[in-house]
Amino acid sequence: MATGLLEGVIANMPMFRQVARPHLAELARHARVQHVRRGGMVCRRNEMLTCFFGVAYGMVKLSLRGDSGEEKVLRLVGPGETFGEALVFRERPNPLDAVALADSMLVVFPAQAVIALLERDANFARGLLASLSERMHHMVAEVEASTLLSARQRVAAYLESLGAEAAAARVRLPATKTVIAALLGVTKETFSRLLRELANQGLIAVEKRDILLRDRVRLAEMAHPAEAKALSDKRVSVS
Repeated sequence: MATGLLEGVIANMPMFRQVARPHLAELARHARVQHVRRGGMVCRRNEMLTCFFGVAYGMVKLSLRGDSGEEKVLRLVGPGETFGEALVFRERPNPLDAVALADSMLVVFPAQAVIALLERDANFARGLLASLSERMHHMVAEVEASTLLSARQRVAAYLESLGAEAAAARVRLPATKTVIAALLGVTKETFSRLLRELANQGLIAVEKRDILLRDRVRLAEMAHPAEAKALSDKRVSVS
């Protein structure tokens, strides 16, 4: 890909939108494009990397796999998102497997070029810190959900989050039910059963990977019952 086109791709990624154009052009000269077919391995666990990745289009699954073969999906990385940033600052083995869930185009950012950009551009430094901070809060929320919420609450919370991101009543599961189930820490059968239960209760309607959120208020109450109760108690006390 020509450097000018690659610069445009990078500029559309949220982390780089405030970066000065000359600095962006310099980064694009050092970055490269990697095309990965569906099912292809982007990088393996314990591999030593000197770069991080941005998704131009497609979808990448970040996961851990136990000795028994059981997989734990930690994150799905879509267009405009990045992964592997921490490896730029610490020479440690890559902790995760990254596999393309669809034909994907990735931008590979070499560590040296990224560190140089950090030293030159405060806007990029702030963008990187904001991205890592958001990732940390997301991970805390995932740990909380997996330890404190029931499977039904986790599914309701996930569907609610998809609706919030899309700002629409109709959403599409970004991956297969098997992958989403692994992300939520349940089996595919349990995930399908809970979707049917939510549909029977009139909260959603399911058509393959398309989900119509029919009652987002009740879905939110199911996902966060403590918050819903606190809000209800507050309304009662005010009245």
